[in-house]
Amino acid sequence: MKVTIFPTEPFEVENGILTVVQTSSPKFYTDFIKGLSTENGLTISEDDEILNFASNVTYLKDVVTNPYVFDAFKSSLQNQVVDNLNENNRQELFRIDRRIKDIFLQSAYMEDVPLEINDEWNLKKMVKYAGIQMVSSTVETPYDIITSVLNLFKKFNPKKLIVLNDLFNYLNSSQISDLIQVIKALDLKVLILNFSDSFKKDDFKKCRNYYIDADLVRWTD
Repeated sequence: MKVTIFPTEPFEVENGILTVVQTSSPKFYTDFIKGLSTENGLTISEDDEILNFASNVTYLKDVVTNPYVFDAFKSSLQNQVVDNLNENNRQELFRIDRRIKDIFLQSAYMEDVPLEINDEWNLKKMVKYAGIQMVSSTVETPYDIITSVLNLFKKFNPKKLIVLNDLFNYLNSSQISDLIQVIKALDLKVLILNFSDSFKKDDFKKCRNYYIDADLVRWTD
């Protein structure tokens, strides 16, 4: 897969190898983020074919400071909960649903107006009512947040390109090395945009590492 922002040459991204785009140019950094946010100005392609941006890219921004980072997976998690129910679970939930509706119906009879209760039984609505969701407060460190998000993508949406920015402010060299190995093990396509005054190389030896300097000249490690 290639990510292109004019007039810079394309950035190569592939499964299992972290792509890092570092820059000291405020203009390039701003234009790149604007392109990700508006889905304009960036082109995603594969085998010389332009791909639909929304279908192939997820821009997660700075996942560490985003309190809603797990919301995107809420529906998928709820669907999986339903899929994991066995027949006994389903029968018990049906009985509970009937009991709840009977209680409401008895209360409805007290009103001097024609009322009825929707007889439809919908497991997904029951899960939604239960409010099952990930608790972000249990994810303790920035590294834990990042790896949790990557694991969720592997589980629910492994084919998309994941783009994040400025995560290296939160990670030490050891954690960066571990993150590179996690991405390799999960076989995900990941690009991290990072604003930096210099071309940092030591932490990214096992990455595809690009640097755009203040004159918009592209360097590759």
